[in-house]
Amino acid sequence: MKKTLLPYCMLALALLSFSCDKEDDETNEVAPAMELSMERTFMYHDNHQTKQASYLSNDIVSGFVEDDGKLTVYLSSGPDGISFEIAEADLTNGYVGVYTLKSLPNPAIGKANTTYSYSQNGTSGSAYFSQANTMSGAIEITNYNEKHNLISGTFELTMVDVADPTLTAPTTNPRKSDVTVTGTFENAKLTTNP
Repeated sequence: MKKTLLPYCMLALALLSFSCDKEDDETNEVAPAMELSMERTFMYHDNHQTKQASYLSNDIVSGFVEDDGKLTVYLSSGPDGISFEIAEADLTNGYVGVYTLKSLPNPAIGKANTTYSYSQNGTSGSAYFSQANTMSGAIEITNYNEKHNLISGTFELTMVDVADPTLTAPTTNPRKSDVTVTGTFENAKLTTNP
């Protein structure tokens, strides 16, 4: 009996040791690095001039927060800022999905309440909201890493024939422009506030 019990004890010890090593490897795994990008273009109707800006991870302040019954995604760099709010009821299980932007004439049709702002010096600028502007586009979440609570995706916002976002004061006859803002977010840490 001693000869039979010894191999079983050795096998159990080996399996236990392997099992512990595997858990240690999983807890020591490093989450992938976050990568962000955002591009903005203004195209003016009067002379077809364009103003463009591109931003990468190191230049962008961002947040990906699930709080108060909604998911908020925001990115900001230089004078440009964009945010999306998606109600918890509209989120798919696992977040992956396409969320169209709310827009006039019927903001209730879209899923993502959207704000785009342009501020030249922090005190004056322009802000465009889903409830007050015609917007097209979507925010798409393409991947959710449950283990590290990371989301990845893309976004695009287009507004046609809006007043020049660079205006610092109201005017009776503003230049008209088309505004396009696009971007990507990879491995963005999703935080949850209770």
